[in-house]
Amino acid sequence: MNTRFLKQAFVLLLCSLFFAGMALWLVSVKEPRSYGGEPVFAKTLQNLDNLGRLTIETPKTVVNLQLEDNLWRVMEIGNYYAGYRQINNLFNDFADARIYRRRGPATDADEKKFGLDDNAFRVITRDAGGRILNTVLIGKAAADNLYHFARIEGEKDVFLITGNFSFPETAVSWLQQPLLSLSPTDIRSLKIDHETAVRPDIIVPFRIKGKQAVPDISRYLNALGFVAAYDVRRGADFDRLQFSAPKSLTVTTFDGLVVTIEVYGRTGEEYWASLKFSTTTLPTTAVNDYIKSSAFLYEGWYFRLAPDVGRILFNAFIQ
Repeated sequence: MNTRFLKQAFVLLLCSLFFAGMALWLVSVKEPRSYGGEPVFAKTLQNLDNLGRLTIETPKTVVNLQLEDNLWRVMEIGNYYAGYRQINNLFNDFADARIYRRRGPATDADEKKFGLDDNAFRVITRDAGGRILNTVLIGKAAADNLYHFARIEGEKDVFLITGNFSFPETAVSWLQQPLLSLSPTDIRSLKIDHETAVRPDIIVPFRIKGKQAVPDISRYLNALGFVAAYDVRRGADFDRLQFSAPKSLTVTTFDGLVVTIEVYGRTGEEYWASLKFSTTTLPTTAVNDYIKSSAFLYEGWYFRLAPDVGRILFNAFIQ
């Protein structure tokens, strides 16, 4: 065999090995190795039966969720109940959060780029005794939106982690909402003070009880379609003497639900309400079940309403 060809083949082999090595090195630098999928909130997941408080620090506010009687409450909003959906999403994030990749230490410029500066979300979990379980700083989503940049307490490096982490950014957004959502088609009667608008069937227009007059109550029905809380106080912390005499509204649905709303107003477009739930003589099973499971959300609580909804309900009348 010609030695010149052997030398050329040998040189080509060395070049191939060199470039292959360089390619592997570049890949390892640009894409650090997978970290193995370890859970980010490992201690939290190990103590699900002994959790006490969850703290979510956002650029706008700090929210503390406290577990009392197996229900999560928002401490900053009168210690009222947190929404089931929000809590479920949060625990799904705890379960889904896995370390995908370790990126190494980050400079100040990197932290800003990754959203690990003042714009980050900090999640702190504690057990029932107040001991911190996990502290995680969560930054921006990666370019593919599949991962988030994160810094884990006790680690110097930045990680890419899995998880959604679409946190409500205000304390009010953590509340169980809405307070009330009634479709106009579900409402059989509306009593305001001493007058009642009623109809026997959905296809029949409302009439004032005992009269032939057809009242225009569409504004009130639309307002009852979505009644949300923007602050909450316990009865002991709500001074009714600071408000005008309340406006009383009683709504009855075709399936037997009765909602009594007392709306309080004062200068400055500030409106609060209390809600009480009861039933007609023959309610449906679904209504009975709803009251049994949800009455505690309203009994003894006062709710601040949005100014537009509060204004409509507080000034409501039938004629």
